[in-house]
Amino acid sequence: MSIKEKKTFKEEKKNGMKVIDNMDGEKNANKKLEVADVSDKMTIPQVREYIRRYRTGEDVNKYLKQFKLLRPELDELEKLAAKRTS
Repeated sequence: MSIKEKKTFKEEKKNGMKVIDNMDGEKNANKKLEVADVSDKMTIPQVREYIRRYRTGEDVNKYLKQFKLLRPELDELEKLAAKRTS
């Protein structure tokens, strides 16, 4: 009984030579696109105002209602504000 190794790359023969394709560019690009971008909904001064309110402990929920942000965008804003405070 033999153990076969799991191949993660596409292999094919071309002109008698083995060609290995490990280019997952599309999959990697889609992963990067999952990161939210709030630049289409908020300007830089508005983001700065959010960060100021976050730092001072003011209620940011009322401020953010006007922008109608989705959950990933809210998470991204929170990460940005937390990063800027530390």
